[in-house]
Amino acid sequence: MKTIMNPILSKAGKGLAKIVLFCSVLAPVSLPAANATSQSRLDIGDNFGGGKVAYIFKQGDHGYVAGQTHGLIAAKGDLSYNDTWKNAMKACREYRAGGFSDWRLPKKDELPRLYSNRFEIGGFKEHHYYWSGTESDLNDVWDLSFVTGKRNLAYKLDHEYARPVRTF
Repeated sequence: MKTIMNPILSKAGKGLAKIVLFCSVLAPVSLPAANATSQSRLDIGDNFGGGKVAYIFKQGDHGYVAGQTHGLIAAKGDLSYNDTWKNAMKACREYRAGGFSDWRLPKKDELPRLYSNRFEIGGFKEHHYYWSGTESDLNDVWDLSFVTGKRNLAYKLDHEYARPVRTF
């Protein structure tokens, strides 16, 4: 019986060792350092995660986790200068600041957060409209006036500005 159990235990031990090794190698990769809040405190406008902290989630916000700091990062500058929505979407998807590939146009509910923190984030055009990634129908998409802070519907072939964002 001893000769039968040793090979079984040996295979089980090797399998467990492989799983532990595999997990220990993957763990640091699954949460990049720039996504983890290694700083004890982040403020709006801080350089972080390839851009600037644009908003920090509060209780009640989608993405809020008690005891953790998560939020929205905005690129340090506009990507698309007076371009169509389709081109702005493409430019944001291709943006790679900080080595991250999850940049996108802000959702319609995120644009007011960028507007309210525009001075801390910096670089916004005060007399222009900014695209969101939220469509209303086949031809229209939500945007936001950086003059009034009001959300509007715009035709996708209009020319507006784009500021990529990502969450952390």
